[in-house]
Parts: sequence; C-alpha cells; structure tokens
Amino acid sequence: MSTAVKRPTSARRRIYQALVEQPGRHWTVRTLTDALAMHASVKETAVRDTINLLLSLRLVELVPHQRATTIVLTSVGERALTVALRRCHPRQRS
Repeated sequence: MSTAVKRPTSARRRIYQALVEQPGRHWTVRTLTDALAMHASVKETAVRDTINLLLSLRLVELVPHQRATTIVLTSVGERALTVALRRCHPRQRS
C-alpha cells in the first residue's frame, strides 16, 4: 500500500473518514468537497488528488455512465482506509 495511504495528511484523513462513513455512496469531487466544506484544510485540489491516488491504487472505482468523474469505495478500499485511519488514531489503552 502507498505511503500516502498509510500516512495521510490531515486533509486526506478527513477525506478517508467521509468515504469510510458512507461506503456505498457515489462521490464526485464536488460532492466530497461540499461534504468537507467545514474543514478549511480540505481544498478541492486535495480531494481531486486523493481521488486520483485512490483510483490508481484501485481502492475506489469509477461509477459508469456518469458525466462527472464519480467514484465509489471498494470493499478492499474500505478495509485499507479503515486501517490507515486506525494507524493515525490508535485507541488508548485503559
């Protein structure tokens, strides 16, 4: 797995979290950017770059017959991003 996935930036962590929280949702750059609008660190270019990275790693796939580039998280992608997010925020032991 890519280092960019294993050690995501704060913007990528937020993008991964959004994807993992709604794994069956179809996302475009616009809908994902809009969903993360409250986070100033997540710019449209970061969303576009992250989508392209995840496509190249086959962690998301293109949804056919859509005018705008539309992606959906794969089951492998869901597992990989969940692991990446856990590595960023390990659970505290009691």
